[in-house]
Amino acid sequence: MSQSKGRLAASALSSLEMPRDGLTEVAFMGRSNAGKSSLINALLGVKAAHTSSTPGRTQRIHFYTMPSWYIVDLPGFGYARASHKAREIFGQAVEDYLAHRQPLVGGVLIQDARRDAEEEEQMVVRWADSRNILLVVAASKMDRLNRAQQRDRHEKLVEQYQRPVFLVSNRTGEGLDQVRGAIRGLGLTI
Repeated sequence: MSQSKGRLAASALSSLEMPRDGLTEVAFMGRSNAGKSSLINALLGVKAAHTSSTPGRTQRIHFYTMPSWYIVDLPGFGYARASHKAREIFGQAVEDYLAHRQPLVGGVLIQDARRDAEEEEQMVVRWADSRNILLVVAASKMDRLNRAQQRDRHEKLVEQYQRPVFLVSNRTGEGLDQVRGAIRGLGLTI
């Protein structure tokens, strides 16, 4: 398969629109303004995922090609500039994907480093634990904090998540190698 890295392979709201080749998938999820698409672009070193200054622009499940696997960009939870019906539709698509998608083996939960984990983030942790799926927490926007604040926020987030939390900056690249390393730990090339 000679697909270029980061190419959009599918944009889906139902399982019928999702890739059927059985390749491994790693889902990127988090709040609408956490920086999911920016993190995907920073990890890949190419502009694959569309970014916007308006939160909640991702309203379909996007599958990006990688060497023998897919990065899956899920619509964010929380605010989205969409009708109630549209939010219901893409919300249900995400729930179905997370509950039933067989090739899904890992997740990256993107959390704004300046915020505490809320119920939605804790639900993601419980979901990953219940499906025995590797979940990495990437605390984004850490470059907007000074070193003392970074230390404090890191300690607080580790305490809240009870698992490692990687401080990342999509702008400076700090922490991206830790996220890549966790993905490589699944036997995937990034």
